Amino acid sequence: MEIKLKLSEVLRINTVLKAVIEDGKVKTDALLKFRLLGIMRSIESHISSFEIIKNEKIIAYGEETEDGVFQIKPDNVNALEQFEKDIRQVLDSEVLIHTRMLKPDEVFDKGLSAEYLMGLYPVIEN
Repeated sequence: MEIKLKLSEVLRINTVLKAVIEDGKVKTDALLKFRLLGIMRSIESHISSFEIIKNEKIIAYGEETEDGVFQIKPDNVNALEQFEKDIRQVLDSEVLIHTRMLKPDEVFDKGLSAEYLMGLYPVIEN
């Protein structure tokens, strides 16, 4: 199934997925963890593409430090504003992910906190 989401939503979902999968205190069943990993794989290319663009913009608007790392200095207001404008356009763009929506019975009462469930909301069937 194709799901249309803003890239900013995809990034939030990725953060939640990583937190759930890596959180040793969350006791989920194997099937749920498998489904979450599948969703994570389906959004992986969007996350990777965003990181490439973000890094390119940091290099374009930033300055190289002595240790070879590029950064946008907080006092460079013009560069920060341009960076934020460019990144906002990317974050607001819509992307398609190819995955099956999670069914409510797959995630509710499965050990996920309300915070995690809210983060996964865009990929849970209504």
